[in-house]
Amino acid sequence: MVDAGDDFIHVQWQMMSSDLSKDEKYLFNFKTGSENPGLEIIDLEKLKLDQVIPMSLEGPNGIRHPYISNVYLLSDGSYFLSNSYDFFRFDTEGNKHSTLTFSNHEFTGDKLPDGTRIDLNQTLSEDEKSIVTFYSDEKLENAPLGFTVFDLENESFYYKPLDILKELEKYRINLYFNGYPSGAMFSSFHLLAKNDSLIFSNGGINQLYFYDLETDSLSFKSYNSQYTSYEITKSFPGRVESEEEYRALIKDSEKEVRYGPLYFDRKNEVYWRFTSEFDRMKGDTTIFDIVLTAFNPQFEQIGEVLLQDDFVLPYKVFIKEGLIWTFLNMDDEVAFVRLKPTLK
Repeated sequence: MVDAGDDFIHVQWQMMSSDLSKDEKYLFNFKTGSENPGLEIIDLEKLKLDQVIPMSLEGPNGIRHPYISNVYLLSDGSYFLSNSYDFFRFDTEGNKHSTLTFSNHEFTGDKLPDGTRIDLNQTLSEDEKSIVTFYSDEKLENAPLGFTVFDLENESFYYKPLDILKELEKYRINLYFNGYPSGAMFSSFHLLAKNDSLIFSNGGINQLYFYDLETDSLSFKSYNSQYTSYEITKSFPGRVESEEEYRALIKDSEKEVRYGPLYFDRKNEVYWRFTSEFDRMKGDTTIFDIVLTAFNPQFEQIGEVLLQDDFVLPYKVFIKEGLIWTFLNMDDEVAFVRLKPTLK
């Protein structure tokens, strides 16, 4: 449990908008959607709320609205905040140094084709010099069309179409109201920038794809699990007009296999991944198989383990000193469940 003193740590967004400091001593959690937005700094060694950096919506340090989707802590102590539309850079004193608006940037190089936009999925490169995103149709009605690279150091931009992304989307349900899209449910895409490669995957299939930026080449690896299905097998309608039908389909789709993103463990030099799939009903409780898988730096699968029935699939995961930390909401208080895998 984390001691918040007389305050309450912001847990309404499951700590999704947070990042681990480079020295692995602090977790910075943005109070997304709060009436009083700010960055909460949690001391992971003392397990207590250390301080809160207040943020403003207007003025020279304004972030426009309180919904921040990504926090990126940098090696020099500064940080990026992103709302998936704007990309802000702040120094250690909380002063905003730059704003990059994805839809109206002035970087040199390519321009996205008409009718397309930057997708919500993004990642910071390992050297902290580039932001990599997917791009999609304007209404986000379909799978991503490819990826983009914003070179923050040289202020340049380019994009690359990838046809394979369309094939990777195993199911998608779009809800329409009066002919307009008003909601969507789909298998998640995961994106990771590592050296000169982009590693991406889709939550509906046990594969990893590798795009080499230097050679402009694409490769992939497929894996097998003794505990979960290889891929989603059920078909879902791509479009529904009824909210009742939409919600029923979402509930049904949640039973399908879901492969999560990769998390790098610097101490053990492995990548970890969580996977979930419906197992059975226990009374009114749904029991899922939750599997933890390990990959070596060459992305070869080196082991997997089925976790106990009461393990809660985490919304937030980070790796600290070889332990896997997962966030757990305990009656609106912050707890961390720590896993210590043994590699043999």
